[in-house]
Amino acid sequence: MLQNGDVIDGMYQVIQEIGKGGTGVVYLGWHLRLCKQIVIKRIKENYNGRINVRKEADILKRLHHTYLPQVYDFLEVGGGIYTVMDYIPGSDLQHYLDSGYTFPQQTLLLWMKQLCEVLDYLHTQDPPILHSDIKPGNIMITPQGNVCLIDFNISLDGSENGKLQGLSPHYAAPEQYQAAMDMLYSGGGNFVPDCRMDIYSLGAVFYRMMTGYLPEPRTGVPYPIMDLDIPYSDGVKAIISKAVALNPTRRFRTVRRMLDALQNLEKMDPRYRWLGKLQCMSGILCGVCVAAGVLLIYSGFGLWQKDIWQERYTKLYAAVESGTETDIVTAGTELLNDFMAGGYMNFHSDDKADVLRILAESYYRQEQYAVSAQYYQDALQEVPDSSEYLRDYMVAMARDGQPFNVTELEAHYPEAVLDVSEVTFIEAQSLYAAGDFEEALEKVEEAITASTDPDLMALIYDLQSDIYIRQERYGEAVDVLEKAVMYSDESNLKRKIGQTAFDAGNASANDIYRRSYYETALRIYEQICTLGDPSYEDLLNRALILRALGRYGTAYDRFREMERLYPDDYRIPMWMCYCSLDEAASEGRKEIPSEADFAYNTAKHLYEQSGETDPDMETLIVTMKEWE
Repeated sequence: MLQNGDVIDGMYQVIQEIGKGGTGVVYLGWHLRLCKQIVIKRIKENYNGRINVRKEADILKRLHHTYLPQVYDFLEVGGGIYTVMDYIPGSDLQHYLDSGYTFPQQTLLLWMKQLCEVLDYLHTQDPPILHSDIKPGNIMITPQGNVCLIDFNISLDGSENGKLQGLSPHYAAPEQYQAAMDMLYSGGGNFVPDCRMDIYSLGAVFYRMMTGYLPEPRTGVPYPIMDLDIPYSDGVKAIISKAVALNPTRRFRTVRRMLDALQNLEKMDPRYRWLGKLQCMSGILCGVCVAAGVLLIYSGFGLWQKDIWQERYTKLYAAVESGTETDIVTAGTELLNDFMAGGYMNFHSDDKADVLRILAESYYRQEQYAVSAQYYQDALQEVPDSSEYLRDYMVAMARDGQPFNVTELEAHYPEAVLDVSEVTFIEAQSLYAAGDFEEALEKVEEAITASTDPDLMALIYDLQSDIYIRQERYGEAVDVLEKAVMYSDESNLKRKIGQTAFDAGNASANDIYRRSYYETALRIYEQICTLGDPSYEDLLNRALILRALGRYGTAYDRFREMERLYPDDYRIPMWMCYCSLDEAASEGRKEIPSEADFAYNTAKHLYEQSGETDPDMETLIVTMKEWE
């Protein structure tokens, strides 16, 4: 333990201890030759040999950036290991979070851009340098209001030799957390860190600052940021949403791309666009310079293209969250066919591939597997190094019964490398499509054992639930879907567990199990309806589950809320009538309740106008006659 006044190596004098971290003790010091304050960090003895301190110092000594501390020295004195670097005045972001500060958008944008700049500087070193522990406590805010990224104790060089020495669970990328757990409990793994790990952590920091919620280590952010009513623009929320995507392939591919998105955000401001158009018109009318005029027109056109793209993509994103497949297909197709958005996507292949993926997933859920496979193939043409797109392309073909050879397809897309768990997952899908359920389950277990990817784990458990559902083992299907939602926050996966739990309750002969499954289904649909953008089916299922649980009054109220939203839909007053009749029957009443009579007459009138044939409505007509 250093004491105040101690001098190390005749150059650095200790002033006082100012903090302790996971791997070291930090002291404020004085550089006797440069006559300036410094930080002296002594590495804890139990970490000696576990982290490469000399490598850390050597990395930082050769780096020079406005938003990084300058490292001066690395010392081994008297059995102690020390690094000496610039003292950064101010407080870290954790201090501001703990103090309950709120952060205006302008401040967030400034800090995000600065951090993107410094991370881009690190990631473009040769070899790339990954910080790997971005969290509020490692982001200093200087008195001038700028950031400084500190603490490279677990920096990596982006190679397979980079070893994960530690992490901060709520801010580490889920795949980074899983790799650390594998290393802790099994001593190994095949995880190769890349820059998207830092991108996730950066997004997680700002997600916490904007929403107040902490991401979960395995499943990421608890609520989609686009669904939250917070005082930030949709553009900023969309950037954070992309940065914290659970699947690394859906994040920004590089920090430079994230920085570009942040910089373009300002240009999308209506005042900026109005000024740009005014400048363009003035240039044309005055004829000051033809070349300048052409340039301004081209720039304005590009901004217009991006504006149209953003508008269309926001509509598509809303459709995805609502879970209405028709709306997803309509919004996605419109976006792909839009001339202006298409011009933008011609220069942004990642964004085009993302739209194609969304459409592929929608058609897959609709069991239109051939169409799904075609969209996945189109996405691969845009991003040929995506193992996710290649994997899902093969899965869609397997579900469609199309013959294919995994090895040949891997050779056709050599940059999209599939690991053992992905190949095993594809084999399990093929067996499932062929009806070999028991063999498919064996492959599922192999894939679970081999996988370290949270997104793939969710897909594997989802497939396992499909097998159980086909075998009418609904309870087991619910159990594995509960595991799946630990790895993914996909709204459609939550809807599936809700529907499967409802089906499990309907199929159960045991009253206790039946109610338990109903309660599980209700919990899921309450989350969707309260926190998300619920679809008609979400609202209807919630009310029907309440009815199944015998909570007739609450179910009736939920149907009444739906009636205000869908006044021309006969099914809502039909179910309201059923609820009133059920409640009357449970109380032993013999007469038709007045609210049931009113709801029935409304439903019958709308039903006759619809021209449809509905067994539930026909049954209600017979039931009402019996009550009379």
